[in-house]
Amino acid sequence: MSVTIDAKAPSAASAPDRDRQSAPAPGGAARLDRPPSRHAGADALRAVAAVAVICVHTTHWALQDTGADRAVWYGTTLLVRFCVPAFVLLSGLVLAYRYGAERLGGAFLIRRVRRSLVPWLAWAPVFCIADLFWTGEIRMNPGSVGDWWSLGGGHLYYLILVPQLYLLMVVWPRHRRTAATLAAALLAVQVGLDTFRLYAPLGGAVWAQAVLNHGFEQFPYWIGYFAAGVAAGRFLRMRRSLPAWPFALAVPLSAFLLLWVDRAGMASPLYADGTGAFLRPLMVPYVLAVCGACIFGLPALLARLPRLDRATALVSRYSLGIYVVHPLLLAAFGRLLGRSLHSHLPVSVFAVVALTALTGASALLVSMLLARTPLAVTIGESWMRARREPGRELVGRRAA
Repeated sequence: MSVTIDAKAPSAASAPDRDRQSAPAPGGAARLDRPPSRHAGADALRAVAAVAVICVHTTHWALQDTGADRAVWYGTTLLVRFCVPAFVLLSGLVLAYRYGAERLGGAFLIRRVRRSLVPWLAWAPVFCIADLFWTGEIRMNPGSVGDWWSLGGGHLYYLILVPQLYLLMVVWPRHRRTAATLAAALLAVQVGLDTFRLYAPLGGAVWAQAVLNHGFEQFPYWIGYFAAGVAAGRFLRMRRSLPAWPFALAVPLSAFLLLWVDRAGMASPLYADGTGAFLRPLMVPYVLAVCGACIFGLPALLARLPRLDRATALVSRYSLGIYVVHPLLLAAFGRLLGRSLHSHLPVSVFAVVALTALTGASALLVSMLLARTPLAVTIGESWMRARREPGRELVGRRAA
């Protein structure tokens, strides 16, 4: 989400060399201990998640009063919320895939801070001012402003969450089997925490409010996704794969369960929506199913559709920038399409599709332009100067 979102989004690679083998070692022997520099499935999932992040916000603009309108848009918004958990999983996957059992230290953390905390520091004041004086999301009083900052700065909260996971990566077990066992255990821990958060009568204690209001900013509520990503990255690093069809079959089943379980039995149902919806217990199997289907299934599809593959590569490459800047563009286009968005079905469907396409395309363009200026650091990029090879500055991808 930052989605690098390693967050939002570790970057991607141009289609021809995504699965390229490592360069031969001196003497002509290939270095079999190193996997290809990038994984096509991770790139594909990153692009899908970037689009889904935009959909979370565009579907919220559609009419949601009663009946079919509310059912359709409430359900759609909930289902596309796999996006931020997918970015958490991707963060673990790409780090484990790239570094393997390598020991990580200060240099690793500095690189990762540049792709998370630096963009947060750059953009949080911008969005605070915009929400105060343009969108009206923040009321003109100190309490409202303080709440906004304490909740991570709107959609930028992920850029605060992901550094916590980077710190954990420094001490993460390096043995593959240990990582797999730990992933299963931590997924169970996360489901338990999510269940406790929504179903236990927590009351109004300070600690309880910290859990309910700020749980999405704390790594324990995402740790299972990250651990699953690390285990998957270690598995993929061995050049292994899994069939995609079991994950694809699990997607509709887990989606049905997520939509079917009503909030009525929850002790804190108000915290099951909005950002809190990311922490629903039944979101876990749904996210794992979607991620598995994308990682293991989409590369074969994209290999047969080169144009779609190139478009996916571009979105994946700039997913962090798209995640960061898209709400400003969404607010502008949303006002232009406001009348259609507030119409009943099916008019609102066309309006949401148009809003998503306009916002996504413009966010991609803005990110590409920013990457060609000294402001590249604000979206986790390195300034791409003109002396670099023609074309690479637009579609080239770097390793995670």
